Amino acid sequence: MDMRSRAKELKGSCQTAISQAENEGRTMTDEEQKKYDSDFSELEGVLSQIKRADRLAEIAGDLSEPATTPVGPEASVAPDQTRDHAEVRMGKDRMNERGFESIGEQLQAIAHASHPESRYESVDKRLHFLQERGGNPENEKRASGASEAVASDGGFLVQKDFNDRILEKVYSSNDIASRVTRQAIGPTANGLTYNMLDETSRATTRFGGLRAYWTAEAAALTASQPTFAQQTLTLNKLACLFYATEELLMDQVSLAGLVERAVPQEIAFKVEDAIMRGTGSGQPLGILNAPATVSVAKESGQTATTINATNVEKMWSRMYASSRGTMVWLINQDCEPQLTAMTSGDHPIYMPPLGLSDTPFSRLYNRPVIATEYNSTLGTVGDIMAVDLSQYMLIDKGAVMGDSSMHVRFLYDERAFRWMYRCDGQSMWNSALTPAQGTSTQSPFITLATRS
Repeated sequence: MDMRSRAKELKGSCQTAISQAENEGRTMTDEEQKKYDSDFSELEGVLSQIKRADRLAEIAGDLSEPATTPVGPEASVAPDQTRDHAEVRMGKDRMNERGFESIGEQLQAIAHASHPESRYESVDKRLHFLQERGGNPENEKRASGASEAVASDGGFLVQKDFNDRILEKVYSSNDIASRVTRQAIGPTANGLTYNMLDETSRATTRFGGLRAYWTAEAAALTASQPTFAQQTLTLNKLACLFYATEELLMDQVSLAGLVERAVPQEIAFKVEDAIMRGTGSGQPLGILNAPATVSVAKESGQTATTINATNVEKMWSRMYASSRGTMVWLINQDCEPQLTAMTSGDHPIYMPPLGLSDTPFSRLYNRPVIATEYNSTLGTVGDIMAVDLSQYMLIDKGAVMGDSSMHVRFLYDERAFRWMYRCDGQSMWNSALTPAQGTSTQSPFITLATRS
């Protein structure tokens, strides 16, 4: 099997593993994660080898270029020269198709092309190649309806593989957005409408109205049916704009490092913050504002800015039973001193990681505890939360889209670079659930009321 076929096979294996877990609304198992990491590591090695081979072929083509450019019809050129010239041209075409080696290299090329003294002939041809192909070296078009940058105005699409790399960092370097249920939206859609069971109580009926009866022989049957509701998500736009000075653009390595660190981290912050705290107006509806979220009351006479074992026990008791196997605890780091000495009887309920598979997460009621900067400060609603993030739906339009402009900050000798990501999200539950027996509602999202 040649290297490119092997690369496609490995890529397909990785995509299948992710899609299967997402379709089943779960995270990958340890075995699936181990195979994914192995395939991904091998894929990176294969791609590096392919890149080296292509680069060698390009260099070989450059070495065989004729000393003088043939003039006149090809018939007047020696056969060897014609072949050599074709090899050079093919080598350069392969270079254009492959695109830029790093985002810093492309941004530097954009800056040079945007300079008032630059001539068209001096513009890196890879920019125009990407412009013609919609930003993707493999001729993948941008999403329908998206704004196209205009090369004649100094704007160029940021190469698509860089955009995908940024999106991968957003969803693989964090612990909240990577756990929600994600759904990509097609190029002709601007949102998603899905049906859900409208169930608020299981005391007399199930699934919003369905009911079975014990009946005598030949007795008439009573009809019932489930009740459904529709949830609609509409894409919102998250944008990040920054300016790069001419001095910074002179240093390709520094610029690449800045972009690849800062942009993914900022986009990740805003997406995860919205999942937790979003208002639902021009942004996702966060868990803290979701109608299904249950708030557990503080204990009578409880000291301000504290968390005690009874609080945690009651939060656990309100967690929907089917979500207990997938839920996690989200806390503000200020809560950790409160949890460390917490016990139930003579047994500690807050434990350090139970093994390498748990690292770096401690455990509370044997479920992972994740410290985030999105949780509220100690003593206020949201400082500690029990959540099953698989019950939160997040939709997006795919990759982060990037553009640049030479005009916005021309007087300040700066270039503007813009990145946009379109998404929306909300709880997959429209209310808390009253169980068949008992009156305390249950939910996959539990918070603790303010203790002040």
